[in-house]
Amino acid sequence: MYEQVNGITMNLEMNGNGEETVVFVHGLGGSLNVWYSQIAVVSRYYKTIAYDLRGSGRSDKADCEYSIGLWVEDLKALLDSQNIKRVHLVGWSLGTLIVQHFSSKYATMVASQTLVGGLWELPEVGKQNTLKRAEIVQEEGMDAVADTIVAGGTSSYTKYAQPALVGLIRDLLLRNNPEAYAASCRALAGGTAIDHQQVDVPTLLIVGDEDNVTPLPVAERLYRAFPNVQLEVIANAGHWIIVEKPTELNTAFLTFLKTINQTSSVQS
Repeated sequence: MYEQVNGITMNLEMNGNGEETVVFVHGLGGSLNVWYSQIAVVSRYYKTIAYDLRGSGRSDKADCEYSIGLWVEDLKALLDSQNIKRVHLVGWSLGTLIVQHFSSKYATMVASQTLVGGLWELPEVGKQNTLKRAEIVQEEGMDAVADTIVAGGTSSYTKYAQPALVGLIRDLLLRNNPEAYAASCRALAGGTAIDHQQVDVPTLLIVGDEDNVTPLPVAERLYRAFPNVQLEVIANAGHWIIVEKPTELNTAFLTFLKTINQTSSVQS
């Protein structure tokens, strides 16, 4: 379905009839469809919303410079349009920066946050590489970078045991609009870290043991920074863990939410 949100036409899907709402925020080069396995399972117990970021999937590309702050306001406008006051946020990769900044700015609206392949802030070399990727994509298209992204983002197990999945990830990347993807790269490069100690909502960090994009040391740094946090490491998974190991990820996430609800029941 499509909604007019913050000046753009946004593509989103809503599923489930639970009392609580889970919102999924995808990463660079993705779309709401990367969450298909999570939506199928989580919507049995919760209302779920997944959407295409500005510049991705079937949402408007919008001729403007993107930023983490702009994506945060898009998310806020989406929730306001649905009259949703409080959510469990789940972000992957770039989406984890959006989630963190949303939690920092709109803390009362966040029941929990789950960061899959969580980002802190790109190091200087990462920022320069991401800006360079934007230039390459604008000049040569997505074909020039897709294979490198797939190779670096998937685990050795996935490459060996699930080659069809590797092909689907590649196809997803190639379908990106080069100008919008480049703008998204620049926004990622410009993203900054939040003050983690000020975000005390329950936080779950999930990382693959073969994640070369946001490796375990990044997750461990986030683990030390957030005051109310859990860390789950999933074996044989790379950065595309949401599609590489969906069952393990879903189990970790639902267990996390169950623990939160049990704790809330005891405290009340």
